[in-house]
Amino acid sequence: MFEQGIGGAGVPADTMPTGLLTGNRTIDLEHQELFAALKAARTICLDLKTYSSCAGCGEARHQQCEQALVDVLGNVLSFVLDHFKTEESIMRDSLLMMIDRELCQVHMEDHAGISAMVERMVRELDSTQTVSLVRELDQLLTRWVAQHIATHDVALVNWIEREDSALRTSF
Repeated sequence: MFEQGIGGAGVPADTMPTGLLTGNRTIDLEHQELFAALKAARTICLDLKTYSSCAGCGEARHQQCEQALVDVLGNVLSFVLDHFKTEESIMRDSLLMMIDRELCQVHMEDHAGISAMVERMVRELDSTQTVSLVRELDQLLTRWVAQHIATHDVALVNWIEREDSALRTSF
C-alpha cells in the first residue's frame, strides 16, 4: 500500500489510505485533490530517483517537464488557497477558534508555511533544475499528506463531529 517515495517517507501508492481519511466528506474530497497532485508530480521527471539534474535531458524534454511542473504547482497553489480557506472557515464557524485559539494558530501557521513553500517554488522555476524542484515538491506534499492531515485536520474534524457541534452535518 505504501511506496518509499523520493524523500524516503512512506507515501500512498494508489489511493488515499484510510488512515488519512478524516471522516469529513468535504475535507477528504479536497485531500484527494492533494493526493492527485502528489501523483502528478511524480510523473514529471523520467527518473526522479536517480537524475541529479536536468542536464542529461534535451531541450524539448526540459520544456515538457517545466510545463508539467508549472501546471502541478499552479494546481497546488490554487488548492492550498481554497482548502486552507475552507478549513479556517470551519475553525471560525465551529467556534474552535474561540475555544482553543492556540491549536488553531498552530494549524494556520502550518498552512502559511506550506503556502510560502509552494510560492517560493513558483518563484524559483528554472528549466535546468526542474528535477530538484519536483523532489522538493514531493517532499512537501508527502509531509503534508503524512503529517499535516494526521495532526491538524483529524483534530479539526473530531471537533466538528462531536455530539453538540452545530456544524456536525454542515460539512
